[in-house]
Amino acid sequence: MDVRRKSGKVRRIKFRIPRTCICPNCRKKQKFRKHKEYWKKAKDINVDEAILLEVRVIYAKCLNPNCPTRCFCLPTLGIKKRARSTDRLRAEAVASLVQDNSTCPRASRRLSRCFNTTGSKSSLLVLRH
Repeated sequence: MDVRRKSGKVRRIKFRIPRTCICPNCRKKQKFRKHKEYWKKAKDINVDEAILLEVRVIYAKCLNPNCPTRCFCLPTLGIKKRARSTDRLRAEAVASLVQDNSTCPRASRRLSRCFNTTGSKSSLLVLRH
C-alpha cells in the first residue's frame, strides 16, 4: 500500500544550509561548498493522517587537498544515512517487535492501524543500520 494513495499528504523538509561544516574523514572545519543535492523520501508516524516526508539531502565538498574524501553527505536530524524512515518510526517498530514480542507482519499491521503508515520491509529493517 502506498502512503500517498491513502491521503496524498507529502511534506517537504528543507534544512538550512550551514556556513561551515566538518569533514567526517579529516575532521577539518571548513567553509561550506555544495557539491550536489537531491530529495529523499522517508516515512513518518502521524496519528491524524498518513504522511510522507521529502527531505533535502546535501553533499558538501571537502576543501582539504590531502583528504581522500572528495565529497560527503551532511547529517540530517531524525533520519539516518540510507534510511527510508524517521528515527521515531524505527523506534516504534523496535518497541513493537522487541517489547511486545510480536512478529513483523503483526508490527506492520499495528503501524498501519495506529500511525497511518505502512510497515514495509524497508521501514522495519531497524537493526541493520
